[in-house]
Amino acid sequence: YALQAEGYDLDKVVEKVAEVLDINPFEVLAPGKERSRVQARSLFCYWAVRKLGFSATELSKKLGISQPSVSISVKHGEKIAKTGQLELVEE
Repeated sequence: YALQAEGYDLDKVVEKVAEVLDINPFEVLAPGKERSRVQARSLFCYWAVRKLGFSATELSKKLGISQPSVSISVKHGEKIAKTGQLELVEE
């Protein structure tokens, strides 16, 4: 929640995901099963849920996917972040 107080919102997370994965911000939330989009969406879900405190239900409505799909994406996003040593905010 401290990040939300610093002005981090879902749009800022989209921008950060696009930056670290070197893709167009549009692709982060775009539907599709292309590898780059799935990775981007997963990382977005992980940061939004675990770092900003959004609920999986909130994200499911925004992304147009089911709540269990968001939960799976959070787990996948965590692996992507740890493997690539990606941080939402540089410490």
